[in-house]
Amino acid sequence: MPNVTEQWITAADGHEIYTRTWEADQPVASLVFVHGLGEHVNRYHHVFEQFAKANIQVSAFDQRGFGQTGKKGKALGNTGGYAKAIPDITAALERAKIEGLPLFLMGHSYGGSLVLNYDVQGPKRHELAGVIASAPLILPSPPTRPNAVTVGAAKIFSRLLPSLQVPVKLDSGLISRDASEVTKYNADPLVHPYMTVLGSHDMLTNAKALLTNRFQQVCADVPILIMHGSGDGLTCPKASKEFFDKLTQVGDKEYVTFDGWYHELHNEDGRQQVIEKYVQWILAHVSPRA
Repeated sequence: MPNVTEQWITAADGHEIYTRTWEADQPVASLVFVHGLGEHVNRYHHVFEQFAKANIQVSAFDQRGFGQTGKKGKALGNTGGYAKAIPDITAALERAKIEGLPLFLMGHSYGGSLVLNYDVQGPKRHELAGVIASAPLILPSPPTRPNAVTVGAAKIFSRLLPSLQVPVKLDSGLISRDASEVTKYNADPLVHPYMTVLGSHDMLTNAKALLTNRFQQVCADVPILIMHGSGDGLTCPKASKEFFDKLTQVGDKEYVTFDGWYHELHNEDGRQQVIEKYVQWILAHVSPRA
């Protein structure tokens, strides 16, 4: 079993952030992972212990407002928006650097949207050996997509009451077709449905921006892997494919779809093939690009 370490670090603004590292015995690559909305990194232990066994070292952190970080800060759902999220990812990449080894960035759902946006505006985007987005939030799936009135109200309140805490409606039954995973999710004391209006507005606005020409103009040309289940009822797989098709300036890109699968590919019945795909893709990109 790989060695797993936990550490609390202090961000530049003084905020305390929970981190977790799955250490590889003889690492050939280092990867930073960004989790999704309302969850935490310890839900991914079964994934990253396999990464570490394949000599891919993984560094992850509970985002502001979520998991152990949110619990300790007593500010559930208060992410601080992209103004905090992007610097937090940059700091995580800096901590995860291993001299001479390629550095990857991976995210799921809201975290998938964040890592794709990092490829646009992240200070260290050109240092990345690859980006992986699992079921990224580019647009919510149609049944969960907020209407124009809700979006307009969020924009106004994000300026007037940015720290106002609001519940985010999420049907946990849509995370996986494996009922046992849904049960575990519902019973997890570190999972919660809250976000601030600023965080919610930032999340949806920056996610949707991925479909605009802005991304095409400034996106770093680094390898990208996007994986999405066609049965995802939380984030829209069609939006992921549209985004992927627009990446004409990225020379190394791959889109993988899983027919009928739900949101958390890594928690579906066939999760092993998903984990193996991630590992194989990373290992195929460990050599410096020509």
